[in-house]
Amino acid sequence: MPDTPPPNGESSSDTEDLGQPVAELLDLRLDVSDRFGRQVRGRIERRLVTGEFLGLAWAAPIMMFLEFIRIPFEAFGRGRRS
Repeated sequence: MPDTPPPNGESSSDTEDLGQPVAELLDLRLDVSDRFGRQVRGRIERRLVTGEFLGLAWAAPIMMFLEFIRIPFEAFGRGRRS
């Protein structure tokens, strides 16, 4: 959130204008350990690597097919021109 004042001119802080339920939940806040951050980052990185492998698994056969199609055209195309 940007640090701009509210449009109605009132000052705001973390405990003002939160309402009854939010004020009660404020006391239940727990600190997050470094281990949790590493676990989340590790899961995200594993998903990214898996996505890259899946992308390669789709692209590689198509690229191989296109290369096999290109080989005869290059072989016969050079023979006629020379």
